[in-house]
Amino acid sequence: MSRKMTGIVKTFDRKSGKGFIIPSDGRKEVQVHISAFTPRDAEVLIPGLRVEFCRVNGLRG
Repeated sequence: MSRKMTGIVKTFDRKSGKGFIIPSDGRKEVQVHISAFTPRDAEVLIPGLRVEFCRVNGLRG
């Protein structure tokens, strides 16, 4: 079961569809992929934006 977390977008590259979020609780930064967002949400992913997310493990952990 995943729990909702908050954080700040550190980086996001639309070309590769990858980026990083810094969790507000001080944990290690989380890698994100554009496939985790709706097209509308992905349009506004910019560094410094506060976001709410659920952390899940992908195929590589």
